[in-house]
Amino acid sequence: MSTIQFQSLARDVEIGANSYLLSFGDTRVLVDAGMHPKKEGGEALPDFGGIDFGSLDAAVLSHAHLDHSGAMPIIQRSQPEMPVFTSEATAALADALLHNSVNVMTSKREELGRTDYPLFSHREVGRAARAWAARKPGRPFPIGPGDDLECTFYEAGHVLGATGAKFERGARTVFYTGDVHFEDQTIVRGADFPEGGVDVLIVECTRGDSPRPPGYSRWAEGERLAAAIEGCLSAGGSVMIPLFAMGKTQETLTLLYELQRARRLRPLPFHIGGLSVKMTGIYDRFADRVRRNHRGMRLLRTDGLLATPGRRGEMPELGGGKVFALSSGMMSERTMSNRVARRFIHNPKNLVAVVGYADPASPLARVLGSARGEEVELDARHDPVRRDCSVERFDFSGHAPREQLVDYVEKLKPEITILVHGDRPAVEWMAGEIAAQVPETEVVIPEPGVPVEIG
Repeated sequence: MSTIQFQSLARDVEIGANSYLLSFGDTRVLVDAGMHPKKEGGEALPDFGGIDFGSLDAAVLSHAHLDHSGAMPIIQRSQPEMPVFTSEATAALADALLHNSVNVMTSKREELGRTDYPLFSHREVGRAARAWAARKPGRPFPIGPGDDLECTFYEAGHVLGATGAKFERGARTVFYTGDVHFEDQTIVRGADFPEGGVDVLIVECTRGDSPRPPGYSRWAEGERLAAAIEGCLSAGGSVMIPLFAMGKTQETLTLLYELQRARRLRPLPFHIGGLSVKMTGIYDRFADRVRRNHRGMRLLRTDGLLATPGRRGEMPELGGGKVFALSSGMMSERTMSNRVARRFIHNPKNLVAVVGYADPASPLARVLGSARGEEVELDARHDPVRRDCSVERFDFSGHAPREQLVDYVEKLKPEITILVHGDRPAVEWMAGEIAAQVPETEVVIPEPGVPVEIG
């Protein structure tokens, strides 16, 4: 039987333009096609240079985040007959995110003079999405030109629609976790993954260099957030929670709703705006159609829960006693959270509650790393702003902690474990820990562009 190969198309060992090529003999399957959030132009894309026109038989899209979906319209240009298999929810969310990506790139063209932007158009997004084929978790389907390769999706617990993918060919099984969370979040339930029968495991390593504090629980962290919000509001301040528009917004809003129901947080509406409103609408559309907590609950229709702007791009009115749940999650320039922060962080009564990832180069990271009274540059086009507000950080990650990832490898005991989706320190920690705890597995850190034979 012909060989099975894995090849990383990412440009480095990092979290960024995530994309991988699986070759099952002559059948070639692309797994994800992301865009690097910290790079621009062609440097933000995976290395598709070795993929000839029409040479891919199929693609799998694990979930909608742009570091997995953002380059899909580009690779689909050269693969016009290639079906892209994904979940129904991922198709809806990725379509909306990619159209927004066109808008963002168009703004960069105008404001930064980048003549290479946008890298694709709204029309191309629409054309690409028509080739996406939705498949339900737990139901095997043929993938590729023959009937000797099957794929099965498994719910990954990361964001709405996120899946891992199991590939079976003959007696050989390869499982790609994608981004995974094993525990329940507030909306999305924990991963429902295979518990055995995997020969090759391709596993994410996002939190490989971040140990989880002993005794951590999501609810206890939620109560800590509620206490911080209540303390700020009682002192006459307002709270801003910078959130990624898709996933983190909906999970956090539902957590705040739960805290209100448990009387840990006073009844008041949470102010959202921008892309968050659209993405919340898509989450609501799937309220009855996916395995989730709070089945049937529609955030935008829950009385008293949300306050939305009257028109697109409208700035919320500031003042005491309010909670703003605004995108982007890292206070990126030219976003609602950045615009509000420039008028918000100078007030010593206010609180910035950080519930997600902050890239070290982001405006949010500069706020996190500042001292009270320090001037912080939030937008290079504007003067720095004095930070006198409080800043607190909370852990509601959508990625499994590293200890649980190692436990999953130990449960499966695959012949080969391939480590992806992690910066080098995270991947190296995972490699060392797995080698010590699961000596029967061969651990591989794939170098970009170098094929690895796995069967």
